[in-house]
Amino acid sequence: MKGIDISAWQDNIDWQAVKDAGIEFVIIKLGETDNLDSMFIQHANNAVAAGLEIGIYYYASATSEVEAQQEADWVDAQIKQYLNGVNPKMGIWYDMEDSNIESFGVDITALCSAFISQLQTIGYNYVGVYSSYNWLTNGNIDTLQLDVPYWCAQYNFECNFNHTNLKIWQYTDGLSISGINFDGNEYYE
Repeated sequence: MKGIDISAWQDNIDWQAVKDAGIEFVIIKLGETDNLDSMFIQHANNAVAAGLEIGIYYYASATSEVEAQQEADWVDAQIKQYLNGVNPKMGIWYDMEDSNIESFGVDITALCSAFISQLQTIGYNYVGVYSSYNWLTNGNIDTLQLDVPYWCAQYNFECNFNHTNLKIWQYTDGLSISGINFDGNEYYE
């Protein structure tokens, strides 16, 4: 399946053009820290109205496991408020790429685990980690310890992250549809 991911950086989207380009799903930025992405509600409503499957992502900033659990609780509250508690079919993704987190010297794998475990305990069944190929393969995130779905960003002609739980490959940040640039994604069913 072909998809895009979007945030407040993309506005005035021509949703019919997106569908006509063969896009079947969209993963929408929910927010970061305690801030809802300014376009989340509009993007979610428009994507659903266009008949696209949706997922959401949350940009991580936690530097402790307790903070990661609090981020998960915030995500849950937003899903309940804006998506009527429905588990998004294309997943809930913990966007782990902020170099500031890395600079704290914390166990990034433990942060991911705390966020995901908290949401799974609440009852969400499709929660995973988004990160770059570099972070997923250089030890920042120990994928041998963390048995979760992965969404790998690697702008290349193929995805070299050969993990059995690879679900989505973000292959470009330059997918142009109707004059707007999107991140292009491939979902592996």
